[in-house]
Amino acid sequence: MAKYNTLRAPAHLRANDSYTFLMKELEKVDEKILEPLTGTDWPRDMPVITGGGLLESIVSVDVTYASTGRDEDNLIFDATNDIPVVQADMSQSVARCFNFAEYMSFSTLEREKMMNVGRDPETFLNKGIRLHCDKAMDRNVYRGFDKVQSTGLINNRLIYRVSAANTGTGNSTKWQDKTADQILTDINAIIAGIWEYCDCSADALPNHILIPVEQFGALVTRKVSDDSERSILTYILENNLTNQQGGQLVISPCKWCKGIGASGSDRMVCYINDPGKICFNLTQPLRRMDTEYAEMRIKIPYIAQFSEVRFLYPQTVRYMDGI
Repeated sequence: MAKYNTLRAPAHLRANDSYTFLMKELEKVDEKILEPLTGTDWPRDMPVITGGGLLESIVSVDVTYASTGRDEDNLIFDATNDIPVVQADMSQSVARCFNFAEYMSFSTLEREKMMNVGRDPETFLNKGIRLHCDKAMDRNVYRGFDKVQSTGLINNRLIYRVSAANTGTGNSTKWQDKTADQILTDINAIIAGIWEYCDCSADALPNHILIPVEQFGALVTRKVSDDSERSILTYILENNLTNQQGGQLVISPCKWCKGIGASGSDRMVCYINDPGKICFNLTQPLRRMDTEYAEMRIKIPYIAQFSEVRFLYPQTVRYMDGI
């Protein structure tokens, strides 16, 4: 009977391999995948209108009314023979649409290997693409894209901008040097400015304010006075002009507001969070296209489309710098 020699590794290598094997056996793979710590706030701060398909732009029709006479000229009497005529001036506002596109690609061998350990590369990459699309819309809503010279909610050049009152310590405009009443004065001033400019219309009472994270944290932490338990934020939410007129004001932290004001100052944004005043269109939600196969690789493209921020009533938005 033929005998076969068995080739064995040296003893020191066999011992090392045994140790490695033992360590592998003692490993426990955590089922939880640690994804990036990141977030977006645009669903909270910006109304979105979904649908429409792939477009080039969104057009809004604006109309303003005028009369050939003054207010009192509309009163007629027995001898009146001159009646004012109403006039309408119509114009269009165009909002561009931007296309988002990204694809995932992996080899069939990679997929087979990962499937053997219960992982699917498509699952990971799908989450990555959706995150990238969400981040793109977040930037579109707040800042816009430099590449196409678009602007967002916090930096539109057509929006009226004011400076915070220098009523703080040493005539400072910054909230860190101001009392609760002085901060409330700034907030009520910007609310009143918008409301008054819109002829005190019931539909033009601001209901949303964005401030930098640092200022928001200070409002939550600082008390109205040394002998009070109420925070400055609670005090402001109870005593602001919007609340006193039957509305409800929301003050939210926004990372995009820091340093965006004049000369790199921090900015407060006051506006009406309502799709009839400001919004953007998600004309095509993120969609998976047809899968492509080539040279043992799988390629899956995704597309989405959204418009730039549409300021339907620019007069209902106002900035305050230097807070």
